[in-house]
Amino acid sequence: MNMRKTLVFLASIALLLTLSLPSTAASQYLMMATTTSTDNTGLLNVIAPAFEKATGIELRWTAVGTGKALELGKNCDVDVLLVHAPDKEKKFIEEGYGINRREVMYNDFVIIGPRTDPAGIKGLKAIDALKRIKSKKAPFVSRGDNSGTHSMELKLWKKANITNIDKEEWYIQTGQGM
Repeated sequence: MNMRKTLVFLASIALLLTLSLPSTAASQYLMMATTTSTDNTGLLNVIAPAFEKATGIELRWTAVGTGKALELGKNCDVDVLLVHAPDKEKKFIEEGYGINRREVMYNDFVIIGPRTDPAGIKGLKAIDALKRIKSKKAPFVSRGDNSGTHSMELKLWKKANITNIDKEEWYIQTGQGM
């Protein structure tokens, strides 16, 4: 990521967090639910001290899958969400649980497997790779946790016209983060 994109990203995060301040002024901390993907980057460990220095308000967060984060938002257990499942986010807003949705970053979805490439998917586009995995019945490990990553995976299976994937023996759902 180049410096300009990094600065725009950090400014977007700061704006997102600042817009949540009125609901947290009395408590002096802002509680955020974010994804494990975001937490694993270490970015929040950099942003939190800068945010506190700029506002005097401590940033606290819990890292969970997008589905769980949205539930925390629905239950008013957090003040702000930083998640990555646009369709679910839009539904969350439409149902009246949140306001002021902003896109501040994106994920790349990659399929990773053993060096031996038993399904022969190296170099294939995601849809073709998933079709090949199914035809070869090569083991596929899914988060299976209703996270943004899991949602994207399910969309890709659907685009590949592969249904009832969770019924396949070679399809393994862990129910946890990466």
